[in-house]
Amino acid sequence: MPNKAATKEVSKGVCNFCKVEFEKSKMSQHLKYCKQRATEIATELESAPAQKKTRFFHILVEGRYNPQYWMHLEMAASDNLEVLDDFLRAIWLECCGHLSEFTIGGTSYSSEPEDYFYLGGDTTDEEAEIEEEEKEEKLNVGELLQTFPPEYLKMLPKNFLSEFQKFETIDDLVSYLKDTLNSIPKKGVPHSQEEWDAYRERYFQSQVLEAILEMVEDRSLDVSLEKVLKIGQKFSYEYDFGSSTDLTLKLLSEREGVFQDQDEDEDTIEILARNIEPVMLCKMCGKPANFVVGGYFDVEENAFCSKKCVKKSGDDAEMLLPVVNSPRVGVCGYTG
Repeated sequence: MPNKAATKEVSKGVCNFCKVEFEKSKMSQHLKYCKQRATEIATELESAPAQKKTRFFHILVEGRYNPQYWMHLEMAASDNLEVLDDFLRAIWLECCGHLSEFTIGGTSYSSEPEDYFYLGGDTTDEEAEIEEEEKEEKLNVGELLQTFPPEYLKMLPKNFLSEFQKFETIDDLVSYLKDTLNSIPKKGVPHSQEEWDAYRERYFQSQVLEAILEMVEDRSLDVSLEKVLKIGQKFSYEYDFGSSTDLTLKLLSEREGVFQDQDEDEDTIEILARNIEPVMLCKMCGKPANFVVGGYFDVEENAFCSKKCVKKSGDDAEMLLPVVNSPRVGVCGYTG
């Protein structure tokens, strides 16, 4: 069980445009109508050439088990999940290079171990592009279908195999597979032999389609946000599969915006608003806490203002971590 909320008070945050404080529940609405933000966007669009305009996504992200930690973010729809993963690690999570994954619509998109622990030479952008092209060239429909027993393929929906071979791009194929999967009826527990036969046929159809989809769909963090997200969609993120920190995200809206000229190392994600750091109180004297005893449970119940108060309590002063404005406060070796 993750650590509980550090405060029962109403969570508040600050708009990064007008610098006014709002309750969490009112921030989304405020950002829609913030005059300072509207002015910035209008000025940006008026002065920019058409070729620099693009779609931007407005995303709310919060701690799943401690939602008093939250941010409103904006990023280009064409950015991939790795950009968002890197940002979340940098601002809220990174401590020991743990793995992570997004779950969107029941599909997991994961960081690969070599992304963080590869000891060989770095792969250049050009080499990565060549590898991706070779991967696409190797995708052979006939060879792919031969990996399944003939009796399974016979159970696929009518005209599926002929339709399957028409697609020129992987994206079209993935969309078709998902639509076909969604069209398979999902009924309750069968009773008669006829219902069992139909149930068995639907089951194998789904299994084969899922397996084909898993083979051809990009489930890495290289996939762009616009390919996997729709307005209003909720999704989740997990950092560290041992002492996990879980986040809930939602795509609130999109707008037309302008790409800004930035250095390569600069973040392409803008923070629209962020929570004010929750106050933890020292369990010994009641003053605002500066440290917590590292652990995964009830960090707010083991918070201290100073090492003097830690010694009075009898807790281990060597296990202290700083109080930070993050849902990972007090977990693993996270120091902010």
